[in-house]
Amino acid sequence: MAALTSTDVTVAVLKKEIAGRRRVNTFSIAFGNGALTYPTGGVPLPAKTSFGMLLGVFDFMDLEQAYANGYVYKYDRTNHKLVMYYADYDAAADGPLIQVANSVAPAAATLYGKAQGGLTHA
Repeated sequence: MAALTSTDVTVAVLKKEIAGRRRVNTFSIAFGNGALTYPTGGVPLPAKTSFGMLLGVFDFMDLEQAYANGYVYKYDRTNHKLVMYYADYDAAADGPLIQVANSVAPAAATLYGKAQGGLTHA
């Protein structure tokens, strides 16, 4: 099976706000179809400008934890990827969340979040 790429991820900017010299945009991220697998290290996201940031620069991105498909999602700021985690309920003792294996083909999911970035160069 082929792995998810940034072209398999759809970003929709739902609301644009300006707070001082910062842009704060609310967005949705839709991906997955049960046929493409999770790539090692996370799902590559489209260009940062897709999130409505004029300069393509984020101060931060915060994802609403809706636990779509039973997974927990985290934004990897360094690599601009969406990382998926799950809990190992079979373990003898509680431990940290585990990153999803690259053999998993996630079903369709839509996540929501906010990104903040500057309006001008720093």
